[in-house]
Amino acid sequence: MVKKNLTELFQFLRKVSLFKHISDDHINMLAKTLNLRKYNQGENIIQEGEGGTSIFFLLEGQVTITKKMTLLTDQSGKSQLDKTLIRLKHTDHAFFGEMAICGEGEVRSATVTAEKECILGELDADNIEKLVTSQPEFGMRFFQNLSGILADRLRKANRDILKLATALTLALEE
Repeated sequence: MVKKNLTELFQFLRKVSLFKHISDDHINMLAKTLNLRKYNQGENIIQEGEGGTSIFFLLEGQVTITKKMTLLTDQSGKSQLDKTLIRLKHTDHAFFGEMAICGEGEVRSATVTAEKECILGELDADNIEKLVTSQPEFGMRFFQNLSGILADRLRKANRDILKLATALTLALEE
């Protein structure tokens, strides 16, 4: 079993952008509900296409986030064209899996793999819902932060799509 003291967890969560303007009391409540998990190098934390109901905080280590570029897979089930989207380190105060808490029955949109041994804090959607229901101020700030982060990521994705569409158009015109 992985252990970390509450002070360490609090200090980490305080620096996570998702918890900007959230009270220390609420962050302490969250720290107490984190399920700490260890993943070995090369182990998948999240698998694209699988269901999920929790968000992960990268407390130690480094992960790679990939997305399948094709639906074709080899015999091991791995896509021949997995595209690395981003690498995250614990010093980034990173979190991932947030889209799965935005609705029921959501599937994971990418695969997250431990690039090095990792310790993650997992926060289940049920725990978030309980806190949001019992603490409306927390809920308002949490979802304001989440919507801002998702909007930023959507804007970046739109810019990337525009660049790709432009490059494809130029390539096809030649």
